[in-house]
Amino acid sequence: MGEVIGLIRVMPGEVISDKKLYKMMEDIKNVIKPPAKVGRIDIKNIAFGLKGLDVTILVPDSAGGLDPVVAKITKIENVDSAEVTDVGRI
Repeated sequence: MGEVIGLIRVMPGEVISDKKLYKMMEDIKNVIKPPAKVGRIDIKNIAFGLKGLDVTILVPDSAGGLDPVVAKITKIENVDSAEVTDVGRI
C-alpha cells in the first residue's frame, strides 16, 4: 500500500485577523488524527486582504482518501470552505 498526499485549500468566509488565522492553523493540526498527518500549512494571500491556508496532508491508501479529512476541517470555527486542489501518490 502507498500513501496519498493532498493539498487542501482552506478559506475563511471573510477577512479575518492574523490571530484568528493562526488559531485556524492550530485547530487544523488538532483535528487531523493518525493515520493522517499534516505535512505543512502555508498562508496564501488571495485578494484584498483575504488570506487562505494551503494544508498538505499525507494519508495512507487504506484510510479512505482525503474526504474524511476535508469533512473535519470544514467544521472548524471561521472555516467557510475546504477544497482538495491537488492529489498525488507516493
